[in-house]
Amino acid sequence: MISLSVLSRALHLKSFSGEARGATAVEFALIAPVLILLYLGLAELTMGMMVSRRVNHLSAAIGDLTAQSQNLTEANITDIFEIGDSIMQPFDTGDQLDIRLTSIEKDKNGKAIVLWSRGWSAYAKGAEVTDVDTSDVAIGQGLIITNVNYRYKSTIGNLLPGVTDFSKNYRHFPRDGAVVTGP
Repeated sequence: MISLSVLSRALHLKSFSGEARGATAVEFALIAPVLILLYLGLAELTMGMMVSRRVNHLSAAIGDLTAQSQNLTEANITDIFEIGDSIMQPFDTGDQLDIRLTSIEKDKNGKAIVLWSRGWSAYAKGAEVTDVDTSDVAIGQGLIITNVNYRYKSTIGNLLPGVTDFSKNYRHFPRDGAVVTGP
């Protein structure tokens, strides 16, 4: 025989199953975290794409400015490096931005020799550069090589810890002569 307490519980559950007043709140509570994560993920993707584009633009711009000159001084190179802070705005460039600017010349033996190099991990003057393709550079011809590296720290670091490196390397042929000389 069914006790009254069991019957009472069964009737109560039956009446609850027809109730719809809290359904919207429950659905929202289930879907809201997914939507919030989707929103934050898209915002982070957008920021990463912005950094990538700025790194590309910076590398191309400093290489192009250097290739327009025949001779650069230390002051000229310092000014060119300061462009990095402007192009990378609104992103912090403190210890996150590394720039290397190098002028090389292909010698009579077909080796790429450093005329000058400034910035992050600069090559030694007179050193041979082997990590750059110079097959299309004629003997006695120069080449400007720009290397830009940016370490992007996530704005939502608690959810996506770590650092993403964005790097871009460009090669520019000097416009006003065979080589760009420097300090």
